[in-house]
Amino acid sequence: MYWIRRSLAVVVAVALLAAGCGRGTDDTGVTTIGLLSAALADTAEASSYRVSLAAGMKLKLLGAELSAGIDENNPVAIGEVSSEREYFRFDLATLLESLFGLSLEEWGDLGFEMWFDQDRIVMDTSAFQPLVDEDPDVDLGPFAPGVFFIDLTALEADSPELMNAVAGSSTPDLREMAASLPAALITIEQTSTDPPTFVGTTTSARLIEALGGDVEADARCDAAQLGMASPENIDELAELIVQVYETNTAEVVIELDEQGLLSVLWTKEDYSAVLRVLAESEGFGTDLSEEERQEAVEVFGSAEMILATRVAYEPDADGEVPMPPPTTEDRTEEWHEFLPECS
Repeated sequence: MYWIRRSLAVVVAVALLAAGCGRGTDDTGVTTIGLLSAALADTAEASSYRVSLAAGMKLKLLGAELSAGIDENNPVAIGEVSSEREYFRFDLATLLESLFGLSLEEWGDLGFEMWFDQDRIVMDTSAFQPLVDEDPDVDLGPFAPGVFFIDLTALEADSPELMNAVAGSSTPDLREMAASLPAALITIEQTSTDPPTFVGTTTSARLIEALGGDVEADARCDAAQLGMASPENIDELAELIVQVYETNTAEVVIELDEQGLLSVLWTKEDYSAVLRVLAESEGFGTDLSEEERQEAVEVFGSAEMILATRVAYEPDADGEVPMPPPTTEDRTEEWHEFLPECS
């Protein structure tokens, strides 16, 4: 869920950046960043908006290539955000089809909903019931069908790192980003006037920090979720992933509407190096024979994985975020057990 969080979080920040781009007369990088910083400061009070996210992936593995382009008419996630709470709906069938070419049409409306506020997350995974009906022994863990909540107050007190992983789709604080995001940009330039389009770059690490994330905590959770390193080697793998994020280039393309506000945000990042450092880590494939391990190292070492996203942004000053359904089921501890290495 990490890449979804970054895409949804960056949409607001870049929208504010984009609003200031049209004010300048000099398109040099330094001047543009100065204008962006001013625009952020002027518009950090923006509170309500809609977002929709589409995604695509290119994956080369074992000599085969899987390429799924972005389908802007079938977003994998839609959201409504206000200062009081946030709501997102994730379409799992579209997500798997967009990223891996898998079709889940037989499962129908397969997805889940999330509501965020300062104290808790409410999730509705009732649409996963067909999976259980098909295979009653399937273990969906904390995603089992139902309506439940996660106590963020308790989770943060016990493990701030784990809360960052669980609440990963929440958007960052705009006031903080007003200062942090301009400083994170390495380059930005206008490439078109019809529509007004800007292209920018930064590193994955700088982007994570600018959006209020913790690079080391995110890397540790990513290392744990990759699932192919032994528990005693999670720290080593996390350090290698941090190094990747510090050098990895994140590309951003911004299209504006006629009012100078963000219309579409495109991002692209190459995650191939994460697969390579996984294969090179000391704890990789410890349950494999030496021959199997070497084969796996070669496979992951030559793999290519590029993720692209398209986020459409629509400000809505009068928008109302739907209220979450009532629930008394607490799955906070289940999430703690689900991602133990993040804590």
